[in-house]
Amino acid sequence: MEGLLHSLYSARSVLVTSGEGMGKTYLVRRVWERLLADGVTCAYFEPATPKTLLTEIADMAGVDIKNLEGRSKTVEVLKQELIQWFSVNRAVLIFDDAHYLEVKFRLWLKKLKDVGVPILLAATNPPRTDLFIYVPRIELKPLAEYQIRDLMEKEAIALGSDLKPHQIAKLQSRAGGNPMLAKRAIEEGFLGIQNEAGDHGRYFDITPLLLLVGIVFICYRFIGLGTGNQSLYILAGIGGAIFLGVARLSYYLPKESRRISN
Repeated sequence: MEGLLHSLYSARSVLVTSGEGMGKTYLVRRVWERLLADGVTCAYFEPATPKTLLTEIADMAGVDIKNLEGRSKTVEVLKQELIQWFSVNRAVLIFDDAHYLEVKFRLWLKKLKDVGVPILLAATNPPRTDLFIYVPRIELKPLAEYQIRDLMEKEAIALGSDLKPHQIAKLQSRAGGNPMLAKRAIEEGFLGIQNEAGDHGRYFDITPLLLLVGIVFICYRFIGLGTGNQSLYILAGIGGAIFLGVARLSYYLPKESRRISN
């Protein structure tokens, strides 16, 4: 969190990204609370329509949303006036679930970034386009096993659950380093719900192992060819065919980059 605060104090924008359930919202809200405690003008926003978000930003900035005739200003007029306000005033904007923001609104946020407005974004697997591609990103990684175990034990105590350590250890496999799924697993265990598979979607990458096996079969095939050992040559060929089939099937397994990691 200190790194995020340092960036924002230095008028630099930051993107916090991960999969669902990894704690982005918790993190950015803590940053927001810290900024408020330090007396920094800042605001925290959740996804909404551009008009609603602009109105909330204008309210924070003290920019009137109505013209002299008492009519509501258009979105474009409000955008321009807010850019002018931010060009001479200092404030931090924090957007949770920024991947849900409309593209045009994100492009307007890029204009704010260009005039020096520090923006903190939290997004789930955001596309590498528009605003997101211009902002340095920090990816939240899955928690370590001991951190997940500690979290699950605390959650079990909070629920008043009598789950035993070995039961918690079994439930831990459902979490895959994801704090949200860890808490849910404890709730399911408390309710007696059976869900052996889990939803984390994290898998071991067996590509290096497959390559090693393939090289071994190729070597044996050449040895059989060079020594005239027909049996070895045939067995290596059969093994190679099986290897190619397994390797092909591995491409259909979910990739690590698709894991649930907020």
